[in-house]
Amino acid sequence: MARPIGSKSKAKILTAVERLIANKGINSISLRDIAAETCLSPGTLYYHYTTKDDIVFDIIAKHIDELKDEYVAWLGRHQTDLTPERFLEVIFYKGVKLFNRARLHIFIINQCMVDNVTLRNRFKEKYSQWRIELKNGVINVFPHVKNPESFASLLLTIIDGLVIQEVLGLPEINQQELIALVKKMGVSDD
Repeated sequence: MARPIGSKSKAKILTAVERLIANKGINSISLRDIAAETCLSPGTLYYHYTTKDDIVFDIIAKHIDELKDEYVAWLGRHQTDLTPERFLEVIFYKGVKLFNRARLHIFIINQCMVDNVTLRNRFKEKYSQWRIELKNGVINVFPHVKNPESFASLLLTIIDGLVIQEVLGLPEINQQELIALVKKMGVSDD
């Protein structure tokens, strides 16, 4: 099991693995590759992480926690002047454009979907925390939404779809049109 995040060596390991995953994918790197990339001895690496899955989970946790923390801080700063348009604009921007690790996100989701049940369960837990934070924002910004949890799930689905399109290099969707459509769905009383 991994030790708590916080040391310089651990930060170095996570940064190196993020880079390796983005360049090679998860399946094609080993603990030996990670030790070489970080210039740490295998013993030092093993002290912090006994498995590659533990490293990948810490990357997932770091990634989602950073996104969630930025979002919560932003939401707190704009509590009084928040409009549905601005809320959606920031959600999509932070979720996709500032998600500069889009390839990493796709590799991790792929790994969770394929055959790694432990990693999948740990990812689902973190992802659920992110959805709860989105739901809380939806409640504040879209008071007429009948099911804020479903609306938050819709936002996550849109963000994930936009990330996939970004990674594939597809033409960008007109963000203002998307925001107008989602806003209409969020303020509808019927």
